[in-house]
Amino acid sequence: MEKAEFGNFVAMNRRELGLTQKILAERLHVTDKAVSKWERGLSYPDVTLLEPLAAVFGLGVSELVSCQRKEDEAAGEEAIPPAEAPLVQGLLAISWDSIRKERTRRRRWVAVLALLLIAALAAVGVLLFRTEVRESGSLSVLHTEERDNELLLFLERDGHLLRLTYAGSEAERQALAQKISDRYSLQAEYRWNRRTWTGKLMSWHADGTTVIGTVMDEVGSSFVYYNGDGDLFGYPRICVKILNRQPNPRGSGYLSTYVFTRGGDGDDWLFQPQEDLLTAANCLGYGGYGDGGYRIVDMDGDGIHELLTRTPWPEKPCILYELTEAGIKSTWLDELPEEMIGPQG
Repeated sequence: MEKAEFGNFVAMNRRELGLTQKILAERLHVTDKAVSKWERGLSYPDVTLLEPLAAVFGLGVSELVSCQRKEDEAAGEEAIPPAEAPLVQGLLAISWDSIRKERTRRRRWVAVLALLLIAALAAVGVLLFRTEVRESGSLSVLHTEERDNELLLFLERDGHLLRLTYAGSEAERQALAQKISDRYSLQAEYRWNRRTWTGKLMSWHADGTTVIGTVMDEVGSSFVYYNGDGDLFGYPRICVKILNRQPNPRGSGYLSTYVFTRGGDGDDWLFQPQEDLLTAANCLGYGGYGDGGYRIVDMDGDGIHELLTRTPWPEKPCILYELTEAGIKSTWLDELPEEMIGPQG
């Protein structure tokens, strides 16, 4: 059975009943465009519509599918049953057309869902993998290094040590380093990478005020004295003043701030300190007794002991303080020395 033949048969029966395409469509709960497609031979109705459509025309499904109306038995003529081959062929044609329509609808829905999924994944990917961040505001610089005509600034961010590179002129780099050394409040614009914890300082200015200490510097203190084997920076008598001790806010252990002072030369050296040598802040202790997050060791074997302090930042886990002709120099290390691994004492 061809679609054109079926369409002509539907149109003929509809006109005989005096029905419009719209009225027929309403009775079958479809659109008049669907009826128009049937009659123009563009498509078959869905298999589920065969019985309601046949009922509207007063036909059996077999008559509708074979496009043959039985002779009126009341006229005294023997009814001629439709041939079985056209009936089967018609049902198969309509069934396959319905299957093709359903497959087409499913493919469209799958395509739409796939596009929506891709769009959603793309949106999530933008949020998850947006590594470049641009920020502006106040900077609290913990440490600076000069390297390859660039000034490296280190500041804490989410338990990490964020490194910003400043590539200004030599005069600009010196001015910035001096402002940081003088503890001026800095306002800056910078961008950085969430994966590498590195970035670039784009612009900065000092607002003219200086930062006077922190909460750690102001909390009550206790005293510990060092007069152990060997020395520190060549001085055998060292006073260690604990300015602050608090739990590590981003992990185990605790953070301490110390002032190392050279003691006097007489018997009452404890009460006659000569000079403050350095202040070591954010020393990360493991929590064991006697472990304050620092070690006094002879790193280079020259007979003069240096100071090692452990930091809470994995990028720069340790600071080495050593005595030079220009004074005490601090070097931020990329790896934790063996002397600092594990609690001691």
